[in-house]
Amino acid sequence: MRNIIKEELSKTDVNKQIKGYIDSADFKNKIEKIVKEKLKNEKELENKIVEITKNVLTQLYKTLWLKRNTWIDNLSNKNN
Repeated sequence: MRNIIKEELSKTDVNKQIKGYIDSADFKNKIEKIVKEKLKNEKELENKIVEITKNVLTQLYKTLWLKRNTWIDNLSNKNN
């Protein structure tokens, strides 16, 4: 015997349910597991991440070197 449930769902109810599931630890763990698996097996992606990181650090070093007079003057060996 089937019981038919006739319930009206509003868009707000659906949005609450989806937001609740997306914010749950179970969903986050599933996404984290998928991302870890993809990162582990993708050599091309790993190489791209290394390249981007290298470029960011190089640009940071260059910027700090060129503007060293600005930030070196602010360094001190005093207790706060």
